[in-house]
Amino acid sequence: MPGLSAEPGEAPAGTAVRVRGSAWTPGAMVQVQICGQNAVHGSADCDTRFGVTARIAPTGTFEAGLAVGAPPSACPCVIRAATLPGSGGRALQRTIPFAVLGHRTGAILPEVVPVQADVVGLDVVGGGGRGELFGGTPRRTLVVRIRNAGAEPIKDAPLVAGWGAGKEPDSPLDAPESGSIGPGETATYRIPVELPAASFGTFVVGGRYAGSVPFKTSFSTYPWGLIGANALAALLLLLGIRLTLRRRSARRAAARTRGAIASAGALAPAVHQVAPRSGPAIEVGELLAHLDRADLANGVPGQIDQAELVAYLRSRGEPPVDLAALDRFLQERR
Repeated sequence: MPGLSAEPGEAPAGTAVRVRGSAWTPGAMVQVQICGQNAVHGSADCDTRFGVTARIAPTGTFEAGLAVGAPPSACPCVIRAATLPGSGGRALQRTIPFAVLGHRTGAILPEVVPVQADVVGLDVVGGGGRGELFGGTPRRTLVVRIRNAGAEPIKDAPLVAGWGAGKEPDSPLDAPESGSIGPGETATYRIPVELPAASFGTFVVGGRYAGSVPFKTSFSTYPWGLIGANALAALLLLLGIRLTLRRRSARRAAARTRGAIASAGALAPAVHQVAPRSGPAIEVGELLAHLDRADLANGVPGQIDQAELVAYLRSRGEPPVDLAALDRFLQERR
């Protein structure tokens, strides 16, 4: 009998184990899988997604790393190794117990012979609530209708189902007991489907009835409310950044303008504003004639009355008189 061992003997989904075999047919190919229900229904109970193959060495041994997944059937679980048809030598198969920690458990259902059954209806109903629109947990119900097309009742056939984000429904769902279906009768099974919160996109749901009747469909879920809220938040953020940059640019432009004005003022020559004359400008000749007339009026040449001269200049609308300059002028005339 071929030997089979695994290390460790139990592990949760998402981890890995090391599987070793001995006394197998040299050169043949062997397939290794983790299966539920002790693999009594064959590959229908096995996690084919993470199954691996290995070539048996000339010494009759093999070794393979196996990722632990969730088999479609409930535990008790086993690691199943079987030679592939046509790979050489006689067909060999061996199973050893293996515990998938956290996986559901159930009674081992009897091996089911091939049945005559048809899937006459497959729908995904429910969902689309307000909470789901804003990232809540999407919930649906997979409704499967199966008709017994044979002449004998179908009793307690295994019903397995799952969901997946890819092409295969590889994440198990809790399916109900199938019960009994009489000849020509149709049974309806409702399987709850619950996805992770904020799930986005298209998902596949499906399974098998009696190990040989597959069914599969898909549905979509989009949290448009959450997407819209995030888009609005992003738009407001961009608008705030734009306004902030615009204000900062305006402040910098104003600062540059003030600096340019200050620089121009420092370099430009000082300009003094001269008050316009309120009256006509006095001519030099007219002023000298007035001084000569003042000399004759006083009778003493060179003796000019300063007060009279100031009064004369002010009568002509001249600016305020510089008395010190006026004294020097009159001294020169004496």
